[in-house]
Order: sequence, then C-alpha cells, then structure tokens
Amino acid sequence: MQKGYFGTFGGRYVPEAVMSQLFALECEWELIQSDQCFWDAFNHYRADYMGGESPLWLADNLSEEAGGKIYLKRGDGNETAMMGPALGQILMWKRIGYHKIVAETGRGCWGEAVARAAAVMNMECILYTSCPEQQEKVLERLGARVMAAKAGVFQETLAYWAAHSQDTAMVMTGDWGPYPYTEAVSAFQKVTGEELKGQLLRKENHLPKVLAAGVRTENVLAGLYAPFFEEPDVKLYGAEYSPEGEVQDSRRAGIGGGMKTLGVCDGWQGFRFDRIPGENEPVLGPELAYQSAQGRISLAQVSREAAERAEKLAARTEGLTVSGADACGLALALEQAGNLDGEEYITVFLNQREVLL
Repeated sequence: MQKGYFGTFGGRYVPEAVMSQLFALECEWELIQSDQCFWDAFNHYRADYMGGESPLWLADNLSEEAGGKIYLKRGDGNETAMMGPALGQILMWKRIGYHKIVAETGRGCWGEAVARAAAVMNMECILYTSCPEQQEKVLERLGARVMAAKAGVFQETLAYWAAHSQDTAMVMTGDWGPYPYTEAVSAFQKVTGEELKGQLLRKENHLPKVLAAGVRTENVLAGLYAPFFEEPDVKLYGAEYSPEGEVQDSRRAGIGGGMKTLGVCDGWQGFRFDRIPGENEPVLGPELAYQSAQGRISLAQVSREAAERAEKLAARTEGLTVSGADACGLALALEQAGNLDGEEYITVFLNQREVLL
C-alpha cells in the first residue's frame, strides 16, 4: 500500500503552513517505532499514571441474562482509549521540542484526557470545543484554555495550528486526520488491543467468537482491533445508533445514515456522511474504513431502545454506568449472545463511563 494510505483512505491534506511540522512528526514517528526508550517512557505513564492494565471482567450476571458468556474489557475505568493516544502524541511532540498543544473536543471526555496528559507533561494546552459551557470549568481546572468554536471545531483547531505552528503542536482526537497521526494513534491504542488479547488467552485459552465496541467520534477501534485482524475466527464489530428519529449529535446519526461520499475532510481522504444540511463529517478513520471495505470489520446499527436497555441492564446486573456509545456495543453483544455454542464467548470493549450526578 502507498505510504500514509489504507487503500484509497488516508493521506495528508493540510495547509502548507503546517506541512513542515507534519514532516518533522513523520520523521520522529519513524524513529520512535524502534526506540525502546520512547516506549519505556510511554509505558511508564501508562502504568503509573493511567493505572496500568485495565481489567477484563467476566460479567456473570449479565451473561446469565443474555444467555451467553460475556467479558467486558474495562477501559471505562481509566478511559484508556483516549488517555493512551493523548499521552503518546504529547510525548512525541515534547520529544521534538514543543511545549504547547492545541486539540479539538466535543461533548465527550477527549478534551479532559488531553488536558490531563498535557498537565502531567507540563505542556500548555488549548482546546477548541463546540460546547464550552458543558466542560469549561473542568478543563480550566486542569490548566487548559478553552476556546469556543464558532464554525467547524476541527477547522478552527487546524487554523490555530497553522497560525502558531512555530511553537504549537496539534493533537488528534482519534485514528484519523493527516498522516502520520492515523498510524501513530492506532499504534498507541494497539497496546491495549495486545493487552486484551493476552488477557483473553490467559483466561479462556482461546479467543472470542465476537469482539464488539461502540463506534464513537474519538474513534480508536483500528488500533484496538489490530491484533485481531489476522484472527479470522474472531468476528469484529463496531456498533452505533441507527439513524431513525431525531438525533442531537450528527456524528451519532448512524454509519448508514445520509449519503456516503469519498472526499477530503479533517486532513485526510475518506468517507464523509451528509447527515445535516451543510454539515459533512467523517466517522471512520482510514484504517477502519479500509478494514470495513474489505469486510474484516462489520459496522452494525442498533436502535436507541436496544442501547437504552443494554445501558440499564449493565447498571442493574453489574453496577456499571456505561456511555451511550458503549451501550451500542453492549446491545450488539446481547443480541449475539444467544447464538453462542459450547465454550464460545463474546468480549465488549467499554471506553467511557457515564457520570452519575
């Protein structure tokens, strides 16, 4: 495959003002991949700051209700899906010599993960968000400067980076964006995928029939699933809300909702989904889009009712308050559990807990 691409997906489409920084990041990334000192530092933060290996929980009560064995990879406790890539990217930029970062965030916990990672590494942090009123107090307490985005969040973040690229680096929210972000973010999350694979083999001595997770805006499924791509007996699923009814957030309107076109968006070439008039956003990063096009990952939709049932069941049977996106993956698992035979089992990755007030 062409460097920086997965089939037709990927590439680097950004203003000339930041191209030299991307080339510097690419050179650094090529060195880092074989630099044990970097990975020792990354694993140090991951183990001693994030809390190390996240637990793999056999959800006995949930399994009994579902009619099949279900394991839950508890990334929701320390939000490894977001903290790992945030720490890895900031560690890379700090190694190059930068001391200020800019990133985008929405309603989720990505902004908090970036702000925490920047604080622990003593980096100045600027966050553009479409909903500052929901997060401003928490993010500013973590030392971040919160900027309200009046147009597209990514576009304003990229514009700020282009105007301040001499002293500011950009952190991406998931395994998309211009190369080499796509490859680096996936690699940082692959550590969690390898961890999960080892845990499953130690507990069951064989891999699951189904591995499921919710597809979200801070998408890191490509890295999580990477250790399983060459395991044809493991069915890989990404689940999200189906597009019926009113949707508050266009990125949660359904992978199949609206018109899907191939084009450039957020610095790379991939599928874009027209869901709201005048709005055109990507949901799948280039590697995930490629694996989906190849049929290796199945992208499924669940109804809001099914997701809400899964959310309530997780709370009642396991004491877990899961996010809406994670509830989609859980709903898919509940649907599939009745089809398991013998020693077969399902694993669901939980990415983010829902906070009870």
